[in-house]
Amino acid sequence: MKYFFRIFGCAMNYADAERVASVLADLNFEPAENLEEADLVLLFTCSVRQKSEDKVFGELENFRKWKTLKAGRRIGLTGCMVRKTSCQNSEKKDIILHRGPALDFVWRIEDSKSLHQFLTDSSANWKLETGNFFFIQPKHSNPAQVCIPISTGCDNFCSYCIVPYARGKEVSRPTEEILSECENAVKNGASEITLLGQNVNSWQKQKGAFAKLLNQVAQISKLKRIRFISSHPKDFDESVINVMAANENIERHLHLPAQHGDDEILRKMNRNYTAAHYLQLVEKFRDQLPDASITTDFIVGFPGETDANFENLLKFYKKANFDFAYFAKYSPRPETPAASFENQVPEVIKKERFKKLNDLVVATTAKKYAALKDKTLEILVERCVKNICEGRSSESYLTKFEGNETLIGKMVKVKIIKPREVELWGEEI
Repeated sequence: MKYFFRIFGCAMNYADAERVASVLADLNFEPAENLEEADLVLLFTCSVRQKSEDKVFGELENFRKWKTLKAGRRIGLTGCMVRKTSCQNSEKKDIILHRGPALDFVWRIEDSKSLHQFLTDSSANWKLETGNFFFIQPKHSNPAQVCIPISTGCDNFCSYCIVPYARGKEVSRPTEEILSECENAVKNGASEITLLGQNVNSWQKQKGAFAKLLNQVAQISKLKRIRFISSHPKDFDESVINVMAANENIERHLHLPAQHGDDEILRKMNRNYTAAHYLQLVEKFRDQLPDASITTDFIVGFPGETDANFENLLKFYKKANFDFAYFAKYSPRPETPAASFENQVPEVIKKERFKKLNDLVVATTAKKYAALKDKTLEILVERCVKNICEGRSSESYLTKFEGNETLIGKMVKVKIIKPREVELWGEEI
């Protein structure tokens, strides 16, 4: 029997999928080379925006057709779109099963130890196995680059965000458990480890706790690079900056989602910090790590966002002088407070503001990248297609150069010869 994964959304879903792959291996399943040879399709979903959910349902239609071509094929779904582990025969079933009749079952990711029941018992007479989902040893798709969750869930309840409802309360893994998984990953060939959490800085709910953990991971012998995502500005502090500055194997990059640059909108978002506080963090970071990069996230067109609020966002971006930003138009999520806020911004205005911000981001990044011409960066190669290799530097600069698949997972020195708007091209030296 063979399985095929379709993964949407954040790095946490990819990490979850590696643990599910381990469960399937114990059930004598093998990964399929392509969809046509698969007997089982599992979708790992994201619901951060409506567009994300629309993509899932679009894919389900394709998989419905695939399912009809061979008897016994099954489709399951997990991730942030699921509220209740259930199947088509369940007395109380998740709403997704009504919207996606091709689905056989859906499950909360923490119920993954019971996957064998979902695959063999369609009566829904399941006895869900309890236990720590993280005790499942992951089957890493790329042993050189490993994502290791340090926590799951979120307690922040930003007014636009579905994660606390989808992932539940924040739960931190013990230090010993995390370090053991990191050490095993390095023994098995990991050059880079990314520590994952919806908010890594609130790990263990103690000030300085994450900085201490980060420092401990940095001491693991032969670990060349450490990344971490995501950080929350209200919890990020100088203790993390100090540890980053003291350990060269920690990335020279900080991804610190701002979401907006106007205090009125930040209050409506329930972010619990001001634009000034955020800019102070940026200043402190650059004081100690002047050559490091900073990236961020924004939401454009949040309910009640005026022209003045948006102009403050643009001013904020210029003050922070970000290296890059990921941003999207606001999308109402059911169950979240912001979905019922008054003064929803019209789509046409969202599009206009999106374009203005995009123009600023591209222009700023292009200028920064132009300054990297003739510099040498150390790139961890992530993939190679048609003799073009691609990877990221410690600063998280996306870089491409000519090479072959033997370089995947290796650190390669690359001289930048052609900076572009949002990527770099170079040559191996």
